[in-house]
Amino acid sequence: MWQPDGWGQTRIGLLTPHADIVPEAEFSALAPDGISIHATRIPFVGYKPGGTMDPTIADAPVRAMADPPAVDDAAEMLAMVPLHAIVFGFTSSSFMRGAADDAAFKSRLETRTRRIPVVITCAAAAAGMAALSAKRVALISPPWFSAEIAQQGAR
Repeated sequence: MWQPDGWGQTRIGLLTPHADIVPEAEFSALAPDGISIHATRIPFVGYKPGGTMDPTIADAPVRAMADPPAVDDAAEMLAMVPLHAIVFGFTSSSFMRGAADDAAFKSRLETRTRRIPVVITCAAAAAGMAALSAKRVALISPPWFSAEIAQQGAR
């Protein structure tokens, strides 16, 4: 019997840290029929071999995750797939770098993706909350976020 082969009508690319399997699993679980998820990995020095990490992620590697060239090269390679959008699945760098940097980051990546739209998680969340006219938002930070990352996220 015929089975889907992974080429959905809508194809979403996902840039995720090399040892983080959660974004890919979540996207795949949430994607309705007709949407396929295609991930690629970006080196993240916060992880140790086997995907373990320190109890609290250091701030510098989080900030550096959005620095060239690794993420730019990964985005360009992922864009070789005929995708409809690419998601940068690493929210904490947005917390550290801020909205203005996210806009520049998005623009920078889109020059490498043949103009395939790039979605940055915090900007997408803010747009969604604005569309819903959200007045109050609860932010729960995971235990591996430093106090600085959590405070930046709240800002």
